Amino acid sequence: MGSIRYTSLSLLQSYLTNKKEVKLLNKADQVKDIKKKLSRKFGSKCYLCKTERTKRGFTFHHRWYIQNDIIHSQFPKNTSGTLEYYTKLSILILDNPKRFRYLCNPCHQSFERLFRFGDKKLNALIKERKLTVKLRDKHKYD
Repeated sequence: MGSIRYTSLSLLQSYLTNKKEVKLLNKADQVKDIKKKLSRKFGSKCYLCKTERTKRGFTFHHRWYIQNDIIHSQFPKNTSGTLEYYTKLSILILDNPKRFRYLCNPCHQSFERLFRFGDKKLNALIKERKLTVKLRDKHKYD
C-alpha cells in the first residue's frame, strides 16, 4: 500500500464501507464485510490452497508480530470482540499487507499446528510424508 496510512478509525471505515451500510449491518455481517473487502488485497483466495470458498471461512495470518500487536486472544470471544479485533486489525493490514497472509481456516489451522514441532522433528515428518504412499495414491503406481 505504500504511503497511505489508515491511522484513524473513521478513515478506515470510510474505506471499508460507507456509513449508511454500517448502520444497516449487524455486528457479524460487519465482520464479514470487513474481511471480504480486505480479502481483495490478497486476491480473494487462500494463499496456500488457492480456494476462493470454504464453509469454514477465512482469516488473516500474521507473518510476523510487532510490539503491542493486535492479537485475537486479546478480545472477548463474542461478536462484539470479533468486530473490534477485525476493525483494529484492518488498520494494520492496510498499512502493511506484506505482514499478513489471507488463509482459509483449514489451512490456517494446519499451518499453526506445525509450530508444535521443533525444526528437527518437523523436517523428519516432512521427509516421511514424502516417502509415504497413501492408499488413495497406491492406484497411481499399479
